[in-house]
Amino acid sequence: MSLSTRTKDMLHTLRSRLEIPSFQAYLDVLWVRFSHLVGFLPPKIQSLLFYLLSNAFLAFMFALPIYGIWAFESYHLDMPYFLGSILGALSFYIYLRIPKTRRFGFGFFVGIWWFWWVGLSFRFIDLSFLVPIIALAIALVYGVIFWILLFCECLPVRLIGLLIMPFITPFGFDWLVPQALLSYSYFGVDSLHICFLILALYALILAHTKKILPILALSSMLAIAALDFQTFSTKALPTFAKDIELSATQVPQNLKWDTQNISNTIAYNFALIQNAIAEKKSLIILPETAFPFLLQDSTYIFESLKQYSLEIAIITGSIHIQGDKTYNSTFVFDNGSYQRIDKKILAPFGEYIPLPQFIKNHFAFIANMEFSHGTDFGYIDIFGEKIKNAICYEATSRSLYADYPEFVIATSNNAWFAPSIQPSLQKMLLKYYARLYQSTIFHSANMSESAIITP
Repeated sequence: MSLSTRTKDMLHTLRSRLEIPSFQAYLDVLWVRFSHLVGFLPPKIQSLLFYLLSNAFLAFMFALPIYGIWAFESYHLDMPYFLGSILGALSFYIYLRIPKTRRFGFGFFVGIWWFWWVGLSFRFIDLSFLVPIIALAIALVYGVIFWILLFCECLPVRLIGLLIMPFITPFGFDWLVPQALLSYSYFGVDSLHICFLILALYALILAHTKKILPILALSSMLAIAALDFQTFSTKALPTFAKDIELSATQVPQNLKWDTQNISNTIAYNFALIQNAIAEKKSLIILPETAFPFLLQDSTYIFESLKQYSLEIAIITGSIHIQGDKTYNSTFVFDNGSYQRIDKKILAPFGEYIPLPQFIKNHFAFIANMEFSHGTDFGYIDIFGEKIKNAICYEATSRSLYADYPEFVIATSNNAWFAPSIQPSLQKMLLKYYARLYQSTIFHSANMSESAIITP
């Protein structure tokens, strides 16, 4: 026997031993029952319907932690870590056991359940017809990604696929982070803890499908190793947290940019500042584009904010134009002076269109809706700390946390996507990065809850 043949045999043996029993047997049983139930339909329609429904269900179970966070947010609560641990482990269990023949359909519906809301922003520029088209396009892209990553029903491939998925960013969009499904759980969110959890689930699957009960003990030990014991204690807030007013405004997007509503918006923001002063706060944080106009061109408003800043530091969002470039900016007013920080990482399809220039040249409206990139991330010096600034999408980008900032101030305008699960997905990602990089995030948002998110 040649060396190459022996190598192939060894690899085949190793692969078979590390193979993960998929859900295919269960799906076959369900198919028989389903076909009896819808026997009045043509066979091809039965098959297609079962394929779509079963993949949609499995993908929803994979995305369930997001919808759990959304459900608890409806009651102004955080999802309990105990429940989050169960749902997160279930998500990974589903991922491991997806049959390779279902990988495209599974990925397609993962794209739907995670990102159906992305096109909602186009409602406000008279392009509502693009909403379902964008959702389907994103779903197709993730269908292809999962088709590539889940080609083998074996442990190494599934584990590697899970670990590299956050770094696969179609159109620069990096919100599909499976590890973040564990954000509100007792499990660690770094790669080592993820590996322990995957191995624990693999051992559990073998114990169940192969009837190797002694492996249950190994599964339990690996699950314990996957725990992040810091989650069992409450993270203390910095002493200055009590001096911060985190505003949570409720200005719908259709009113936010309405010129007839600008005076109401200004009065509303000034009232929030005055209330914070009355409550003896040292800092008020207003959301992204809380002043939805060129703040520096509005002399009275700008000077009023500088005057207020003699009594309270103010962080707010607005628009800034320099030459032919438009920036989404954070303005910091403190002791009568100001600082401006331009957004560096722009949201794909929200603040820029990630298409080749020759395509964009055919659509004049694109130039009017695109923002320019800021040069670098900015820091705010306050409370004796250097606090990193983030505007909406930046706060959920890995590169923002490269220097492990202890504190981050994040501002968002989530009205573009209201009502949807977008704020819940955003919150899950913020919690993930807070835990992964040990950062405390002060998040002020419009049309969703504001919160202090701890590691």
